[in-house]
Amino acid sequence: MSKMIIRAKSFRAWMQSNFSRTQLKDIANHGADSGWAGLTYYGDTCKLYARFKEEIWDMATENSESLGNKNVFEFISSFRRADVGNCEQFENLMVWYAAEKVSQELTE
Repeated sequence: MSKMIIRAKSFRAWMQSNFSRTQLKDIANHGADSGWAGLTYYGDTCKLYARFKEEIWDMATENSESLGNKNVFEFISSFRRADVGNCEQFENLMVWYAAEKVSQELTE
């Protein structure tokens, strides 16, 4: 079982407190699936998803709508690595999406 403790009130705050600006740039440029602490193991990503799922879904829904998609699931299916086979993989995918999106926003 993961021992990660999440004290942040938002996913954005969690990202800011766990990654330096350089690391955020690397996540934005190379992806969250590159082996980052807290973003590697399902135990950690599923814990993050459970804590911040409303915020993550709001991000995905807003992003989907801004691109003209009426169905957020169609948007999610366009993600690289969207070929998930179970709930853990889906939650992991959504956390990676949020990590990359937040990293891009924080380093623009």
